[in-house]
Amino acid sequence: MTHSTTVTSKGQVTIPADIRRSLNLKAGEMVRFKLAKNNQVLIEKNDWKRELDILHKEVAFNLKKHHIKPLSDDELDNEINSSAQQAVTERYERSQK
Repeated sequence: MTHSTTVTSKGQVTIPADIRRSLNLKAGEMVRFKLAKNNQVLIEKNDWKRELDILHKEVAFNLKKHHIKPLSDDELDNEINSSAQQAVTERYERSQK
């Protein structure tokens, strides 16, 4: 499937309807452009929900595989806050040198 389109003065292009249908793209959805070899450009649907689901499954698998108990929401919040405070302290100390 080959289509041509024109680049506007703002650098915008219209994705042809056949390709939008094939990718199941709706208005407002994100696409990702990749520059491949020989100056070919690949356009992919940026399906972050699917990718997040895959990541979640990989994390759950690895936690189970290594017998690691996941943190509770409160424990996770505490760790994030502690790490953020540590980063701020370190940045402040570096700025004083």
